[in-house]
Amino acid sequence: MRIKRFEASDTYSAMAMVKEELGEDAVILSTRNLPGKNGATGSKARIEIVAAMEYDPDIILPSPESPGTEERQPKTVGYGYQSIRQAPAKTISASVKPPPDFKGKLSAELAGRTQTAEKTSKAAKIHFETNDLRLRFANFLKRQYCAPEALENRADSGQNTDGTTTGKGTRPDPQQVAQWRDKIIAKLQITPLTIGINKAPTVVALIGPTGVGKTTTAAKIAAWYSIHEGRKVALLSMDCYRIGATDQLRTYAKIMRLPCDIALRKKDLQMALLRHQDKELIIIDTAGKSPYDSNHIKELGEWFSRENGIEPYLVLSATCKKEDLQQILAIYEPLQIKGLILSKLDETRAYATLCQLLAGTTLPISCLCTGQRVPEDFLLASREFLQTLFGRGWQAAAGELATESQGRWIQ
Repeated sequence: MRIKRFEASDTYSAMAMVKEELGEDAVILSTRNLPGKNGATGSKARIEIVAAMEYDPDIILPSPESPGTEERQPKTVGYGYQSIRQAPAKTISASVKPPPDFKGKLSAELAGRTQTAEKTSKAAKIHFETNDLRLRFANFLKRQYCAPEALENRADSGQNTDGTTTGKGTRPDPQQVAQWRDKIIAKLQITPLTIGINKAPTVVALIGPTGVGKTTTAAKIAAWYSIHEGRKVALLSMDCYRIGATDQLRTYAKIMRLPCDIALRKKDLQMALLRHQDKELIIIDTAGKSPYDSNHIKELGEWFSRENGIEPYLVLSATCKKEDLQQILAIYEPLQIKGLILSKLDETRAYATLCQLLAGTTLPISCLCTGQRVPEDFLLASREFLQTLFGRGWQAAAGELATESQGRWIQ
C-alpha cells in the first residue's frame, strides 16, 4: 500500500491532487485543517489530506495480449485491478521470464487432470449401473418367489413390487379408516376424577409444563365440585415463579367463596393440608417449568409422594407437538401420575396424533377442558365425548357440549 500526504488551499484542489497522483481508486485516510504558513495570522489556512492506494503505480504487470517487450500505451488511466491487467509491459523487469519447460509441464498437468476426471466419471457410471442391476435382480426374485396374495395386497395398497408408490390406490378406504380409528379410541384408558372414597380429603396436585393452563384448570375443578356437586373444596397455590399466579387463584377462590392458601415450602404444604382436613377435596396448583428441568421433577417427586396421600394429575395441552408430548409423558412418568387432564381441546382441529399417543400409554384420561370459561368449559372424561371429538371433529363435539350444558349451570 502506498500512502501520501497532499496539501492545498481548499478541499477541491486537494482532492484533484489525490485523483491525479493516486487515481480514482485511492482511499482517503484523514483530513484536517492547517493554520497559515509559519503561524502567521495574515496567511490563509490550508487543508491536508492523507490518502492511500492499494497498488504501486511503478509496478505494472504485463498484459496477457502482449507477453513480450513490445511497448504499448495503457488502455485506461485508473489504478484498479482491471487497469493493472491492461497496463503495458514496458516497465516489467526483463529477468522475469517463464521457465523454458513451462508449456510442457502445463500441458502434462492438464492431461493428467483430464484422465483423472475421465476415470472418476467412468467409475461413477459403473457404480450406477451395478446398483441398477442389483435392484432389477432383487425385484425379479420378489416376483418369482413372493406369494400371489402379497403381490395383490401391494397392488391394492398402491405400491409397486419394488416398494415405490403409484398414483393408484393412494387414498385409503374411508370405512377402513373409520374402523382403525374406532379401534384406537377403544384402547383409550378413561377413569374420571372421583372424590369421597375415603374419609380423608382427596388431595389433587396439578402438574405439567408451562402454559398448559394448570391454574385455570384448578379453578374449573373447584367450581365443578363445589357448585355442581356441592362438595367442600379448598385451593392451595405453590406457584411462586409466575407473577400474579397466586393472585389469579385467590380471585377465583374469592368469587366461589372458597378458602385459598399459599404454600411455598414443604412445611407450609403439610400445615395447609392439616388445616383443611375437614374438606372433601383439596386442589394444589403448582408452578409450571420446563419438563427437561431434572431438579424440578425431582422436587415434585419429593413433595407429591403417594405416601403423603397426594395424587398428581398431569395436565397436557392438545396443541402440543407429537415429539413434545412423547417426551413429557416419559419425563413425568416416574412421579406415578394418577391420571391425565387434557386442556385447550378447542384450540386445535387435529386430534389424530393426540389420540394415538393417548392410546399407547397406560395413563387414564380423567378430565377434559374445552375452553377458557370458568366453570362452563370443563367436564369429566367420558368415552362418548372422546368418540365424538376424535371421530367427528370439534364442531360435532361442540354441538354436543352446547346441548348438554343447557341449564346445567343455571340451576
